[in-house]
Amino acid sequence: MIRYFLARGDRAGSAVITEGLEHMICSNPPPAVNIATLYMKTYCTACKQEGFIAPKGPRWPGTAPNGKQWALSGDINVCGCNPPPVFYAERGMSMTFTAEEAASLVAPRYCSNSRSLEAMESADEDLECYYEIVDAKTGQPVEGMTYKLSSSSGTLVDSASLTDGRTRSFPVKDYPNVAFVAWHAGDVR
Repeated sequence: MIRYFLARGDRAGSAVITEGLEHMICSNPPPAVNIATLYMKTYCTACKQEGFIAPKGPRWPGTAPNGKQWALSGDINVCGCNPPPVFYAERGMSMTFTAEEAASLVAPRYCSNSRSLEAMESADEDLECYYEIVDAKTGQPVEGMTYKLSSSSGTLVDSASLTDGRTRSFPVKDYPNVAFVAWHAGDVR
């Protein structure tokens, strides 16, 4: 499963995202867009109401610099429409999941056996995360980009090159709020 990051201007039927993070931009494919997080504002022309992005489906742990989780394709718009419109986007920033990973990310909500829940929680202790940039048209890893990973506790990686379109992995428990910035050589940052 691939879930693409949402950005200001992305649509869910008649709803459009009207907010985005000022300093989190994706330009693959052009034009450059401001990446969105959950609960950012939207406007729906069908019901003529302001709304917001709500989570639906699996997502990796971690938050944007504003402390909110990333908005992803498949998330829904909360407005006056029923059923709620579903956001869709394709860009070079995505989260990927195997079927097993997607199931494990939503499984704790449905787990009634306390031993199983404890096992899942201890498994999260070793969870590692990485970012991957793939071409939205071909699905192939994007090469030749430089990246930086930083968190509230400092810089993890500065000016490293992607390997097979991926960043270095990092432990989620040690770095729960990682910011990811990538650029091509010569681009203005």
